[in-house]
Amino acid sequence: MELARSVEPSSAEHAAARSIKALLIEPNALLREGLRRILSETAYSPAAAAASLDEMGSVPSLDSSTIVLIIDASRDHDETCRQARMLKESNPSAKVVMLIEEYDLKQVVAAFQAGADAYLKKSVSHEVLVKSLDLVMLGEAIFPSAILDLLREREAQADHANEAPAPEELHEMSPPAKGLSVRETVILRCLMDGDSNKIIARKFDITEATVKVHVKAILRKIQAKNRTQAAIWAASHLPSNRGAPTS
Repeated sequence: MELARSVEPSSAEHAAARSIKALLIEPNALLREGLRRILSETAYSPAAAAASLDEMGSVPSLDSSTIVLIIDASRDHDETCRQARMLKESNPSAKVVMLIEEYDLKQVVAAFQAGADAYLKKSVSHEVLVKSLDLVMLGEAIFPSAILDLLREREAQADHANEAPAPEELHEMSPPAKGLSVRETVILRCLMDGDSNKIIARKFDITEATVKVHVKAILRKIQAKNRTQAAIWAASHLPSNRGAPTS
């Protein structure tokens, strides 16, 4: 199950209303042909398909179209992220959908930082793929809900490897990042743990309305669209040591 904000496009007609130029990069010839046939019946029919961007050559002329790059990231993840970053720099409106075999926390974070708009397992159904593309065209980012489990595992490993400093030491060792207050920082860690607003409110003896205000401020400051994106951001920007200051 992939996680995105709850926006329901009525159909692919939302995407079709915009001029789209889809590019398909998949080294497996059989899978590439299968994806091409599936997408040929949608608004995302590939304008070009190849085993690699190098094989495809230069990106076709965009005119007024929005480019959607659907690319395999399982062979060389670092190179795929590099190419995604370059595409985004030259075409800010471009959308990048990465297809992978298995989730890996570091790779998910790298893809997020490279500007990927969606990160999907190749095992998803064609309906999920097309619906994810619809959401991406609406400005949504699709990242795996399973990332929360990976984040919890990482935090648990960090807790075993390092002694948690006292709150006073945490203030000195780990200044808030990205202009976040101390309270916002600890609430962001709660988001990494998958805590609901109600649980966070109980932890800090504040109202759920106050939690919502903090979460909204956190998302704005780190430029994340949803709680999952915020958790991914935190995994690569917050130190692994933990504390729970209440002031």
